[in-house]
Amino acid sequence: MQICQQVDSQCVPQKGFSLSRLGMVSACVLTTLCLAGQPALAAGTKAHAGGKQPAVTATAAETTANDAQGNADAPAASGNTTPENTAPANTAPDGQDAPVAEQAQSNNNDAAPASDGAAPAGDNAPAANAENAPANGETADNGAGNAAAGDAANGSDAAANGQAGDGAAPAQGEGDAQAQPAENAQAGDGANANAQAEQADQAPSFTPDIVINRARELAQKPFENPHRELPGALADLDAAQYAKIKFKSDQAFLKDSATGFSMELYHPGYMYDVPVGINIVRDGKIQPVPYSSSLFDFADTGLSDNNVGAQGYAGFRLKYPLDSVTSNEELVSFLGASYFRVMGRNQVRGQLARALAIDLAAPNGEEFPVFREFWVEQPTDPWGKVTVYALLDSARVTGAYQFDIFPGERTVSSIKANLFFRDQVQKLGIAPLSSMFLFGEQKRRHFDDYRNEVHNSDGLLIHNGQGEWLWRPLDNPKNLQISSFLDQNPRGFGLMQRDRDFDHYQDASAHFEKRPGYWITPKGDWGKGHVELVEIPSPDETNENIVAFWVPDNKPKAGDSMEISYDLTAMSDGRELHGMSRALDTRIAPVPGGDEDNGGIHRFMLNFRGGDLDYYLDDIANLQADVSASNANVSNVRVVQDEENGGVRVLFDLAGTGEAPTSNLRAFLHYKDRVISETWTMPWAF
Repeated sequence: MQICQQVDSQCVPQKGFSLSRLGMVSACVLTTLCLAGQPALAAGTKAHAGGKQPAVTATAAETTANDAQGNADAPAASGNTTPENTAPANTAPDGQDAPVAEQAQSNNNDAAPASDGAAPAGDNAPAANAENAPANGETADNGAGNAAAGDAANGSDAAANGQAGDGAAPAQGEGDAQAQPAENAQAGDGANANAQAEQADQAPSFTPDIVINRARELAQKPFENPHRELPGALADLDAAQYAKIKFKSDQAFLKDSATGFSMELYHPGYMYDVPVGINIVRDGKIQPVPYSSSLFDFADTGLSDNNVGAQGYAGFRLKYPLDSVTSNEELVSFLGASYFRVMGRNQVRGQLARALAIDLAAPNGEEFPVFREFWVEQPTDPWGKVTVYALLDSARVTGAYQFDIFPGERTVSSIKANLFFRDQVQKLGIAPLSSMFLFGEQKRRHFDDYRNEVHNSDGLLIHNGQGEWLWRPLDNPKNLQISSFLDQNPRGFGLMQRDRDFDHYQDASAHFEKRPGYWITPKGDWGKGHVELVEIPSPDETNENIVAFWVPDNKPKAGDSMEISYDLTAMSDGRELHGMSRALDTRIAPVPGGDEDNGGIHRFMLNFRGGDLDYYLDDIANLQADVSASNANVSNVRVVQDEENGGVRVLFDLAGTGEAPTSNLRAFLHYKDRVISETWTMPWAF
């Protein structure tokens, strides 16, 4: 292991700008770690016990770690080389797009994923997302708190609800008709209706404290592996076959024209081997949803509702008339580990969120929490919100989550989590976002592709605790790259898809221009920590190679608890977040005649548009760009008006000094002493 460390002491003098430049000042201390000898990780890696790598030392506004090995495989500890689903949502004529393999939970990721961006086979074969799962000798799971077949049937923990776990789901091929809850059953005779009403009255009551108490009690017990061995017919399905298993839309739960919501379930299979308990909360009472194969259409998979031999569900999704009052689109889905997806109006499936990230890209390998059980409240507010509660479990942490979801043009999910720790966590990732970036306009890596750009997100936007707005373009680097942005009480961060021009993608199947941006708005004080961005080399678009999350400085220990709240908003390009000029394009090209031994000379062209920028163009002579770079020389800085696209172009040349193999770049616009743009920042390897 070789560690190269360099401290940059070249500070940019303060100019007394109206907007705090603490981020620029903190960039005066830059620590660069050059990692060598990391083992490669293919997307199908089973375990997360990868080669040792030094932890990222967060001593700068942005600390960048680069694997000097030069291979294009992701590091073993990353846990983010997941096949990415980019099939457009709700393209089938009946509104039933195929359930998508969002993230893998099992220990077997050998199935070949479908290609992201390629046209799906009809509407039934979207690409899959696969997530590596922990496989480090975990034991079989027979303990309390598991959403196995028994939990799926009774829907409540014996300790929490005072019930014995004897409500087993119906056996294979039997009980399908009676397995359906009251709202799905056909109206029978009066006696049957009275029996259903009496059964509902006897159902256990629900309060959010039930989930919190379950999580607290679970943290006091040894962790037991939630993964189950599926019947071979299900486990052997590949991504395309699994996508053919569809929930029957006429059997949807929670369907109510007065509220617009409905719920559909995902069947176990392929890589989804954790049985998840699903409960409906109606009038304050818990109604478990027992497993029933008759709720699914198995198409031509070779399976039928009589020979599946499985119990429990893999997850669920909620649908809502997002695009129009008569439509029925996917609003939110929970499938795989602790992953979930939120959609706004006129958006298609793109990036994902997850509840928690543990030791992502850390030397000891990543740990993957899973959702084991859900409680979904019957919506009562017409065209209002829906609330989902979830029980999270992992080797070192348990959690009780509450999702208040407000559908709309920008769907908002207000999230509250109570976490309980079995053991210390070295790197806790709060509000993690996962996305895909293959290549963009900067073309720093060559791909033989008919499309000019392929990505779900093109940048990380941060609103730090000092009020500065930072824009960090994403990259598909040659080597693993980890960037940390030190902060205290951050005001927001998110992965954005700013480029909304179809012509830049030319992909009529994937529609990258419609992918949502996710914005995290913290509630309360999050204290000291850093926003971490992990960029993993990827050879194609089937990998979710981009992850961003908040890492608190305080490392929770065994017995600790934590409460955290934030909003996740699914939006378009995020232009409504601030009124400053935005950095929209980053283009880079080599300049002939440079010192090749020191990386040569590269010309950067940054496009800034929006905000009050046009107001200052009449005096463009006083409109200046402040450009700085550590361990490098910046020259030929120019600001020119962009007559074609609007706004201005900032151009500068960058040359290495031979002092270090990397540099940290920053640039922003100011008119006299007023900052009028967000700060563009990027790491550079010579």
